[in-house]
Amino acid sequence: MPANTTELVKRLWGAADALRANSKLKSCEYSGPLLGLIFLRYADHKFTQAKAKFTNQGSGRGTIGNVDHLAINRE
Repeated sequence: MPANTTELVKRLWGAADALRANSKLKSCEYSGPLLGLIFLRYADHKFTQAKAKFTNQGSGRGTIGNVDHLAINRE
């Protein structure tokens, strides 16, 4: 992950330019795929956080199992 926002902005604009250049989408049409990628990244981030939390608070086995799932739903 980039250390500063300037580098992040450059990477994001570079990715957007590559998407536009390598597709036949109009500029008003590529927001759908781009927002989908952003959502997938967000979902992956949330899953990673939840997995770490459940592994640390789980049943002590070090893996997430059905028992852990049921325990979390009761909270």
